[in-house]
Amino acid sequence: MVVALGLLLTAFLQIPYWLGDLTAPASELYTGLLVNVEDANYITIIQRGSEGAWMHSLRFTSEPDAPAFLYVFYLAWGHLARLAQWDATTTWHIARFVMSVLVFIVTFGFVRTFVAARAAQWVAFGLAILGGGFDWVAFPWETLAPTSATPIDLKMADAHLFHSALTFPHYLASITLLLILFWCALRLCNENLARAKFFALVVLGALANNGVVLVYPFFVLLSCGVLGMYGILLMLRAKKMVWRQVTILLVLILSTVPLVLYYAYAFASSELLRVWAAQSQTLSPNPLHYVLTFAPYLFLALLDFWRVGVHDNKRLLLWIWLLVVALLVYAPLGAQRRFLQGVQVPLAILATFGLFEVALPRIRSARWFQKLSTRPNYSAQGLERLIIVAFLWIISVSSAYQWLSAIALTVVQQPYPLFRPRAEVEAMDWLLGHADSNQVVLSSYFSGSYLPFRSGMRVYLGHVYETIHFDAKQKLVDTFLAAETNDAARLEFLRANKIEFLFYGRAEREVGGFDPARAAYLKLVFRNQEASVYQVTQSE
Repeated sequence: MVVALGLLLTAFLQIPYWLGDLTAPASELYTGLLVNVEDANYITIIQRGSEGAWMHSLRFTSEPDAPAFLYVFYLAWGHLARLAQWDATTTWHIARFVMSVLVFIVTFGFVRTFVAARAAQWVAFGLAILGGGFDWVAFPWETLAPTSATPIDLKMADAHLFHSALTFPHYLASITLLLILFWCALRLCNENLARAKFFALVVLGALANNGVVLVYPFFVLLSCGVLGMYGILLMLRAKKMVWRQVTILLVLILSTVPLVLYYAYAFASSELLRVWAAQSQTLSPNPLHYVLTFAPYLFLALLDFWRVGVHDNKRLLLWIWLLVVALLVYAPLGAQRRFLQGVQVPLAILATFGLFEVALPRIRSARWFQKLSTRPNYSAQGLERLIIVAFLWIISVSSAYQWLSAIALTVVQQPYPLFRPRAEVEAMDWLLGHADSNQVVLSSYFSGSYLPFRSGMRVYLGHVYETIHFDAKQKLVDTFLAAETNDAARLEFLRANKIEFLFYGRAEREVGGFDPARAAYLKLVFRNQEASVYQVTQSE
């Protein structure tokens, strides 16, 4: 039943992508993206993996870098693509499909660990995969950038499982691995297991924790933070040293040390990686946005905490997960809001406890409920089901909006550059067979966000995070393309940055009035009705 439902919901989530590909005009290519133009970065990494790479190299910046063992999730999908002979874009969609089904199945299994009643299990599952909140507007005193992730329920895929499944497979990978890790920790610490099962769960938990680090190296703070705090509170609750549980948790934590040391060394030894990490800012918004986002869950969870409390070690881990996330989303780290990934699952379980253990009993005892349940064609059980279904519908509004907005984007709006002229893509593809992958091509931001995937080359500008010193380079590109810039300055810029090609299409024409056909230092090597490619001759 769960597998069938997971497959059905996952297929439902593919509809916006399918419609985008189906309704795209014959002259345009749907890139398969839904959120940001620079999300082609992930498809680019899959492409690199299909070419045999296991080390990630920054393709969206002109500086040569030292490849590192990063983005392993997408590199692995690339290797699978090579074996299955899939193209990178198809593999991206397969990854989303597979990871969506997997996270739905694992989420239900995680829910069953805590919730015994069948009806309550399905409610918790529904809250986890469909629910959202009410953060739908910016506050009057806020001035938000176009790329801001607020309001959260409409723009931040990190916050909800449904939105994650609609967009990014690596989000789903991190959530799945966290759920497996915490499920293993719960069973190891709270059950008497046969030796074979005990060691199997230790190995599975250690692999899951290392998998978390491979997807997001900084997530070691979340996974190990939850495990470490869980061990401390288990000791406080027992009022003694619980050696068995502490040892198990330490094994799960320490298993990540080799990877953590590797990443510490990689970032310490690479100036480019340090700059990349420093400018990869995904900061949390005003806390009130989080309150509105998770209000339905928090109200019921806190109601249960107040009336019932934390009476077992299983619920304790759920509350610890929430506490660690609450600390990390405002810690002095650049990736604050990323730590939200997966938090909807413990919130959904705790909210279900509040609904079934506190709210529904109070409603059942209310005079209006008892009076209504005695009317013809009414029953207490039927009214309870109606209340539960209505609650699920109400908190699923933002998820429904996300899905409908995705369809509007891919069917009605079809904006450039999520939809690109095929002739422009043809010009990018020309570079793939006529330039070296380590050569640098100059373009505007919109073109640069897709060029590494289609051409295999490095770009000078193309990704807010992966283009080193993005803001400064954006200004330099605008200056280069401006009509008033003199050719001597342009040529010096090209030489200083070892740029060997210029891509000139729609986005470049919209930036400035520069006409590359008039530049003696640029040789036209490809042209069609949408774009031109020039090679730098290094002479004026």
